[in-house]
Amino acid sequence: MKIQTALIVLILAVLLSACNNPIVIPANVAVTLPANQDFIVSATAPVTPGSASVPVEPSATATATATITPSPTATPTETPTLTPVPTHKSPFPAAQGTPLIDSGFQTISVDNLQLFTLVFSALESSLRHHAISADGQKLFLSSSNGTFLFNRAGEMLAHWRNIFTADFPCENCISVNSDGSRFAVITRNSGAWEAQVYDVQTDQATLALALPVEGDFNGLRNDASIAISPDNNFLAFRAGTAPLRVIDLKSGLQVLGYDRTVDGIRFTPDGLKFIIHSGQELLFYDTSTWKLPGNLLLPRADTPFSISPNGQLLAIAMPTKIRAYSLENLQIKREINVPPGNANTRQWEIAFADDKTLNGYGLRWDTLHTSATVDNGQWDLDTGNVIRFDTTTEPSPDALAALWGAALPLPAAKGDLEAGKTAYQAFRFISDGFLLVNSPHSACWMKLFTAETTCFKDPDHILFASDGNTLKEVLDISSTSLVDRSEALVIQVGAYRIAAINRSGEWALIDTGSSTDLYTKGKKLPQESVKGLLQGFAENQQLIVFSAREKENTFTITVVEKATGNGIYQKKDNFLYKPLLMTADGTIYYLQNELDRNQTVLNVIEPVNHQISEVTRLALPAEPVSMTLSSTGLFAIGQKDGSVLVMNRDGGQSASFQAATSAIDRLAFSPDGRFLAVASAEGVRVFAVLP
Repeated sequence: MKIQTALIVLILAVLLSACNNPIVIPANVAVTLPANQDFIVSATAPVTPGSASVPVEPSATATATATITPSPTATPTETPTLTPVPTHKSPFPAAQGTPLIDSGFQTISVDNLQLFTLVFSALESSLRHHAISADGQKLFLSSSNGTFLFNRAGEMLAHWRNIFTADFPCENCISVNSDGSRFAVITRNSGAWEAQVYDVQTDQATLALALPVEGDFNGLRNDASIAISPDNNFLAFRAGTAPLRVIDLKSGLQVLGYDRTVDGIRFTPDGLKFIIHSGQELLFYDTSTWKLPGNLLLPRADTPFSISPNGQLLAIAMPTKIRAYSLENLQIKREINVPPGNANTRQWEIAFADDKTLNGYGLRWDTLHTSATVDNGQWDLDTGNVIRFDTTTEPSPDALAALWGAALPLPAAKGDLEAGKTAYQAFRFISDGFLLVNSPHSACWMKLFTAETTCFKDPDHILFASDGNTLKEVLDISSTSLVDRSEALVIQVGAYRIAAINRSGEWALIDTGSSTDLYTKGKKLPQESVKGLLQGFAENQQLIVFSAREKENTFTITVVEKATGNGIYQKKDNFLYKPLLMTADGTIYYLQNELDRNQTVLNVIEPVNHQISEVTRLALPAEPVSMTLSSTGLFAIGQKDGSVLVMNRDGGQSASFQAATSAIDRLAFSPDGRFLAVASAEGVRVFAVLP
């Protein structure tokens, strides 16, 4: 009896223990999750004596944690029951005006870059590319602040902040299937082209496919293209000089390769034909055979064209004519003259409203390109009748909203940062968490942890910010003055432009048109004058270094001592990039293009003896346009495609991530090495490593 009682007590203890402690799921046990819910399920791998545990990499977005309910028996089943709890909203990224929560971010290193998270964001939503579902009911709009989904009423159905297209003019950088349930984009990911396909359910977009695409990045018009067929059967993509590929999404096999120049690609709305736009030529492939394409010659390479929803008509727009072709035989079916007959500079955008009705939006800009005469027309291509034709004058025409039939408001950036594409005058951390952002007409000092911001704006003058003051450029007929907020004169020169100032505001680099002159406060003559236009600029407590472009590929690096204003070192070299760095001890780093090997060389000029040596050679995916060095000895090199290479000081270890989708204009590490701030045409982002 006593033995039986002891056994019962022991069993109850085991069951109570199981109820109060989570079950550890072995790594080889499959776990089935309920659909449409987010969970984190921890699984442990078998541990051998002496083995080290592997840290779990946290997601950038907090998701619901699954509570595992044990079965009534002491032996766990292989399919545990999961009890979801409410999803917690991630505090990142914080917006301007919202305090940034410091969750104990780690010091940035090459080893932990995979844990990089966007923790602060101040972005402007500017239009990039768009695509309409084949049924004409949904509009997908990519912008500098992610991708938006609109319906016919102009209502925003979704906003995906993490889905981008690259920032360059492009006929087909986003493509949509028949009903808008799937779309594809061609974008940059960690310094490489990538074709991405997303599935859409209500306001959610799930990545269904990501394919690397070989090809150089040039940032030129139509540098890349993508198209998904309305029936989801085919995906076509290309980038750089790499050939166009069309793959069958069901079999994964390539059905077409094309290695000539491509300006744009698309499928007809019925999915029966695939169109390649190459210069003036349009090629039409039958998607059932992919052989022997038909072709049509356009009047010009940039002639706009559109396909009717039923796939039977092709319309093109010339300055004074609208022409419709039958897609069955590529013969002209209708031609309509559009007044006035002398509007030879008119540029059209066209779109079908239904199978026979074409909408057109034509622009005729004035000589200063400040105001446009807008012709808004609609034609019946069956009869050739003009349904309507209106002419107005507008300073800011919006063809997309007019052709879509509804206004498309994008959310404006919150805060006081200057909106729109801009180059930054200064961008640096004043101290940990204290960021200075100086664009041409705005200067903001932002305390990220408290959301305190001090900004000065001046739409009429160019602003230059020192660490603690705002200076403005005042132009006169015979002189240019740099004055502070009290209008006190700091520096005055001839009728030239100011190119940059240093951190204290006591030194200024002047662009004379043929040379770069270095002035200091209180002096009427330049301390140094170097032939060529300013490229890079850096300083430490004692020295200033700047590079100037003398000829197309000839550059000069000059070092000036602040105490005396004397030039103490000068070197001429070829094919230098803009980035230039100087450390506290006077060590100078610069980047050079070696054309023969298609490599970027990081060079160093040693202090005192000024000996030059090579640190490392890099195969960068795009042109480097900015560079910074952390207090912990970590380089960050920002590139034209929006990617950033993070590298140890000796170049021995490196990793890349996609910080933006436009050129990285400025980079800045915080003094403690925990934050990397990035400035681009899209706005400002700050990244950190999650603890």
